[in-house]
Amino acid sequence: MSPDKLDLLFPNLIFIYGALMTLVLNTRFFTELAEQRLPYSVNQQIKSHRGLALFSLIAGALWSMQNLWLS
Repeated sequence: MSPDKLDLLFPNLIFIYGALMTLVLNTRFFTELAEQRLPYSVNQQIKSHRGLALFSLIAGALWSMQNLWLS
């Protein structure tokens, strides 16, 4: 895989991770399901990823838009 293709693929992966994690961590259904079925420590560990998910969502979106603008 060439660096050019990797540069087009990586921002999309970052954006998809951020979008999925933000959706899961901020949807009432998934948060209630996690509180019921997961141990407390695992639930807290997943909730600690909110900042990373939001940062990945924003950074991936900006990076993808930059790639679209430059191409």
